[in-house]
Amino acid sequence: MPAKQILPSGRSLDRIVAACLIVLVSLVCIAYLRVFLDIAAAGLDRIDIAFLTQEPRMSGRAGGVLPMIVSTLVVLAVAVAVALPISLACALFVTEYLPPGSRWSNVFRASMLILACVPSIAFGFFGSVFFAEILGLRTSLLTGGLTLATMIIPICAFALEEAFRLLPSGYRYGAYALGASRARFIFLVLIPVSAPQIVTVVLLGMGRALAETAALLFTSGYSDRMPTSLLDPGRVLSVHIYDLGMNIPGGNAMASASALLLLGMFLTISALGLMFSRHLSFAVRT
Repeated sequence: MPAKQILPSGRSLDRIVAACLIVLVSLVCIAYLRVFLDIAAAGLDRIDIAFLTQEPRMSGRAGGVLPMIVSTLVVLAVAVAVALPISLACALFVTEYLPPGSRWSNVFRASMLILACVPSIAFGFFGSVFFAEILGLRTSLLTGGLTLATMIIPICAFALEEAFRLLPSGYRYGAYALGASRARFIFLVLIPVSAPQIVTVVLLGMGRALAETAALLFTSGYSDRMPTSLLDPGRVLSVHIYDLGMNIPGGNAMASASALLLLGMFLTISALGLMFSRHLSFAVRT
């Protein structure tokens, strides 16, 4: 039988593929919605002003999570502050100073892909040895933030490189035709035009850092007290959720409330970042 009689027509094939994609997307959405509803049902009634403003009591079964919120934000700020400049420098060096397809460019891309696939527990062990012991930072929020920075640098650098390569070549040719140096092109054209993509990459790195648990067990500490400096240990929300769910009898309700809070923090940060990204996109177009 001829192939054209076996295969469906182009329009029918499009309908089949679209239907399969809709079913798959619906299944994923239903699974995530079910998880969210289960967490909300178990922990929503625990979230109130006291939950957000008090320290934990009874090993976390009562009280609030204020020290964990502070520790999470501090570790996240350290990670982003360290990872973003290094990622930008790596991506700019590869896209603007190395010939496309060169040996060193390929080595960089392969290295970033390999590092992005390293398990987080390995980064945690590296952070506990290098930052905590060799550099003498001990188990602290600074150690946890630096460890998270090493984790998200490969992801951010690779994503930024792709964003810079997608810049229309007309920007580059126009800047050089007007006599701009490479440095002026980078700081006056490339980075401003790519600012929305940079914000998106930052959100990607923050999402990776917010959900991290294994690496921070070794580096940021387990203390549930309010930190007073970067060199104090502190328990982030992800570690607090793990501890309540796995080690504390009767802690599932507070673990669900903490998970709901962590999800709300991520959604809030993402929404603010996307609004800022759209504002930058509008500013670039105008």
